[in-house]
Amino acid sequence: MEEFKYTCNVTPTTVEGLDKMITTETDPYECCKGAHAIAVMTEWDEFKTYDYARIFESMSKPAFIFDGRNVLPHADLRKIGFEVYAIGKPVVSEI
Repeated sequence: MEEFKYTCNVTPTTVEGLDKMITTETDPYECCKGAHAIAVMTEWDEFKTYDYARIFESMSKPAFIFDGRNVLPHADLRKIGFEVYAIGKPVVSEI
């Protein structure tokens, strides 16, 4: 929520009902449980160090990763089982 406040001045005070519209989670592993997709929209180093095999196991399938900053190891993620889309790069065809 701090990013929303800093970047857009979006807070429960400035947007009525915000707490009912957005769910936040501080644990990345809890956040991904049951999800179909992850969108990485920053180049922060922490996204490079997550245990993606653990994350994949907890996600609904098919499981997608959209890498908006092209910072993740796409080939390794595909080996785990993710469908990876590097935003701004051509789609890799796996034949």
